[in-house]
Amino acid sequence: MSASAKPFVESLPPLISMRPMLMLTGFLGAGKTTLLRSILDDLTSRGHLADVILNDRENARLDRETLRDHAASVAALTGSCVCCEGLDELCDTILKTSKSQHDLLLIELNGTADPLPLQESFTLLKSKFLLHPRWQVCVIDARHFGKRQHFHELEKLQLETASHYHLSHLSSLTAEEEFALTKTVKAINSQASPTTSSMLAETLSLAIRNNRRHALPSASKQIAATNSFPALDNQTRPLPKPHLHDRHQLAHEFTGCNIVFPDAVKVENVTTWLEQLPASVIRAKALVTLDSDSHRRHLYERVGMKVSPRSIPVRFIDQVPSSGLFIGPTLDPDEILRLTREFLHPNCHFPES
Repeated sequence: MSASAKPFVESLPPLISMRPMLMLTGFLGAGKTTLLRSILDDLTSRGHLADVILNDRENARLDRETLRDHAASVAALTGSCVCCEGLDELCDTILKTSKSQHDLLLIELNGTADPLPLQESFTLLKSKFLLHPRWQVCVIDARHFGKRQHFHELEKLQLETASHYHLSHLSSLTAEEEFALTKTVKAINSQASPTTSSMLAETLSLAIRNNRRHALPSASKQIAATNSFPALDNQTRPLPKPHLHDRHQLAHEFTGCNIVFPDAVKVENVTTWLEQLPASVIRAKALVTLDSDSHRRHLYERVGMKVSPRSIPVRFIDQVPSSGLFIGPTLDPDEILRLTREFLHPNCHFPES
């Protein structure tokens, strides 16, 4: 390289690649984490590594344990409403993952989140996050969609901003019922496309390859050149607050509680315990150590009054205690704890503050 050319080359901004982002929304128990695992497995088979952000109302660490072997990194955010008071933490976590060398970012929102404020914030901060394209997939529980009475409006909110939708638990529907459900979905969001885990993985893989062919100047150079949104610095500039519409309040009507299981429990008691929990618990997850299998743990789930027929084996990680989380609009934590002690173990307790 000639001496005259060297200063010119050194003045060129470093090139970076944008990363695609996929955000999963859907009501409690719709099957978001199940879809996420399938997408991650399909991406891994294509040689892609993903960063994952999990959000849950009570204890996102439970699902994080089931994804450790599927993703390059998993960050867990526990917050009552990530679309308002938890927004700063989510944006900060996304900003940290923007420095990752992995291929894409996947975000799973909690089942009561309103995605519209998040979409607005992602657009405002696009020059910092470097996420493109950004897609939202709404996971729709074919068994219960449109049957949640007061909370159907929250389900509709989660679908209205989606670019894609995925129908879960379709085996419980007849062909006529599936056609009617699809018609209802299209009436709410005519632009959303039906999709599957393999379709999403293929589309994401194509986006990754396209982004690599179209590298951009580094974020600081882009901001200086375009005078776009300023750096995310809560010390000097507050994060812009998105508009919250009237139906957003539905996301705040849910409460949650968390109970720690200190010892191994009998496998035959777990399903009975889940079935005995009050009807007010519309979503329950339990990461338990079984007395018959002390070298790993199992994740059990209940949606409404239906208990999943099979548990998910999980590697044993000491940092995350065996515990359960429970979500519903009118929970009685003391009654849940009483039942948990009666059926699982007398030493179960609320987490220490």
